[in-house]
Amino acid sequence: MLTRIILTGQLLGLAGQTTLSLAHILGVSDSNNRRDHICSAVLFHGGRMVQVIEGARADVDRLLRRMQKDTRFKAFTVLSDTPIRNRTLTEAAGYCHEPAETLARVGLKGLDLLSVRDVDAMLEYRQAA
Repeated sequence: MLTRIILTGQLLGLAGQTTLSLAHILGVSDSNNRRDHICSAVLFHGGRMVQVIEGARADVDRLLRRMQKDTRFKAFTVLSDTPIRNRTLTEAAGYCHEPAETLARVGLKGLDLLSVRDVDAMLEYRQAA
């Protein structure tokens, strides 16, 4: 059985704010997620992030443990943890290149008061674009 987790968190330092930090985060994530058969999508904005992760329960739990130890992030909040039959994501480490536009399209200004419904709307917009 697959699981889908939606989480938000605060970024520390320059994490997610420079080209170099993005390249590092996405490069390592892509490599690890391919190895562990995980698909994910992430959006960074205003010092915060939202991420959707899909994969086998044990693999997703292992990823979450690594993320909790990562000093670039803090204050993780799991918005949803749901079993799924099929994946909706296709990339090992998908990245939203237009975060402000994506947020505006779903009527949000930031990631502070995010709901599962908001994240689903962002994913739908991203997949249609």
